Amino acid sequence: MTFRFIAFFILLLPLFLFAHQSSLSYLEIDENTDKNITVIYTSPLQDIYANKIYINYPHICKIIERQAEKIENGFIINKYSMRCKNEGLFAKRIWIDGLIKQNKGVMIKYKNPKITQSALLRADKPFIYINAKSSGYQLFKEYLLLGVHHILSGYDHLLFVFSLLFLATNIKSLLYAVTAFTLSHSITLASSIFNIVTLPSAFAEAMIALSIVFLARELVLYKQNTLTKRHLEYIAFIFGLLHGFGFSNVLKEIGLPQEEIPLSLFAFNLGIELGQILFIVFVITLLFGIAKFINDFQSRAKPYFGYIIGITASYWLIQRVVSF
Repeated sequence: MTFRFIAFFILLLPLFLFAHQSSLSYLEIDENTDKNITVIYTSPLQDIYANKIYINYPHICKIIERQAEKIENGFIINKYSMRCKNEGLFAKRIWIDGLIKQNKGVMIKYKNPKITQSALLRADKPFIYINAKSSGYQLFKEYLLLGVHHILSGYDHLLFVFSLLFLATNIKSLLYAVTAFTLSHSITLASSIFNIVTLPSAFAEAMIALSIVFLARELVLYKQNTLTKRHLEYIAFIFGLLHGFGFSNVLKEIGLPQEEIPLSLFAFNLGIELGQILFIVFVITLLFGIAKFINDFQSRAKPYFGYIIGITASYWLIQRVVSF
């Protein structure tokens, strides 16, 4: 009875799983020597909380020209010109209303001829004080958190890692597979950012979904000693290359400070790895807990997980192919 209850709970998982959609909004502020300010605000089209975000500028700032709103690549783009009398925005405060837990926040970048300042605004710190060039530590921290939040909100990536956990025959196999996956997606993440090798975003996302379908099939065939199970690290490495392109596309949307590309890239990738480790530890702890009450739980649950993961990933695959 207990196993059936857990299996029923597993069947409900697809109701809560949605493919990754970045819910970060981006605010770029460019101020020239004449104190003329150009603002570009970009928010995700599918983020139901993005339209509740309101940007507050000092009361001396007035919008003098606003361009027509447009939609590109799943984002709503608003561009306008602003003037803050003759004072400009330096030594001023910008704050955001409407940031809530479900929202990932606003990535803000301010620059003038002398300084560039970046910050990730969230519900616990929804403001930025324009007064200095961003420090290396601050950028490292912000991109580290971006990496952690991206992997923990990227259900497709997590589902792939989850499948690896169930396909691994022992701890050694799991360590090799996770290490191979980490190494491969780090390679393509860096190569794509530096434009050495790139892959169209839509194609990469579709192939990521297909990689999960492939692993789901292996879970269904849990009684067979397939090539994938015997050499899981190689399969993880190959598919990890595709996931790296997915990570890079998100990072390109966020943007990298040109003067600190290596630092921010390293921090973002490290954040992905930390988030991945947290997820693995959580899942393993949960499975060990369940195994205490249900004998041979992992073997008995594999086909259930296989079908559920396969159905969910197939939906993502069709959805992404249709969007080509």
